[in-house]
Amino acid sequence: MISAEDKLLLDKAYDAIELSEQRNFPRFLGFLNEHESLFLRQNLPKRADILFYGGYPDATRLMLGASAGEEAFPITALEFSYKPEFDLRHRDFLGSLMALGIRRDTLGDILTGEGRTVIFVRDDIVPYMMANVEKIGKVGVKISYADTSDLPVPDDFDEPVFTLSSLRLDAFVAAAANLSRDKAARLIKNEMVMVDHVIQDGVAFQLYEGATVTIRKYGKFVLTALLGTSRKGKLRIAVRHYR
Repeated sequence: MISAEDKLLLDKAYDAIELSEQRNFPRFLGFLNEHESLFLRQNLPKRADILFYGGYPDATRLMLGASAGEEAFPITALEFSYKPEFDLRHRDFLGSLMALGIRRDTLGDILTGEGRTVIFVRDDIVPYMMANVEKIGKVGVKISYADTSDLPVPDDFDEPVFTLSSLRLDAFVAAAANLSRDKAARLIKNEMVMVDHVIQDGVAFQLYEGATVTIRKYGKFVLTALLGTSRKGKLRIAVRHYR
């Protein structure tokens, strides 16, 4: 069943497509999260004039463009430079920018590195950011246009190994969030867990290698490998946790 939010998003996408056809001019939807872009890919017609792009080939947050090539997308890459001893992370940038009233759908991927971070933003907020963003938290930053051929490689993740009784979703969430199975089940039933960017409310849902599990307030976890069983017959899995 399609949620009210997804239905509204789909209506906006069709409006953009129809308007682009009527005016023979590209139309765009702001940066979409992984669930939104996946939902639109699954529910819009497969047409050559509908494109998803986020400013570089491996982007996670994507804009939808109707009647537009990649070069037409209103996306600018901005580089934030700061002293390397300050370990700024994705959440630091996102919190500071949204505190200035910058909407999430105007911000694409945030790639943090040592002493530099590149953020893909919608063109129309570039002047505002250039004029108003001087600090991220308490750290002074300088903003310039980024060279997209030399992007930072994000390192804001760790790679734990979990030992589970099974690949049930409630077992995984309990291990990932360090919760009891009962509390993990409540998170799932309260629709606070997504699997591959789609809300999953079944506690017994079976995970698989490559699955992406997003737990609200706890982060994103990718099940990268099945490592076999322990001496006690428990499953061992490798996970990448994006903080």
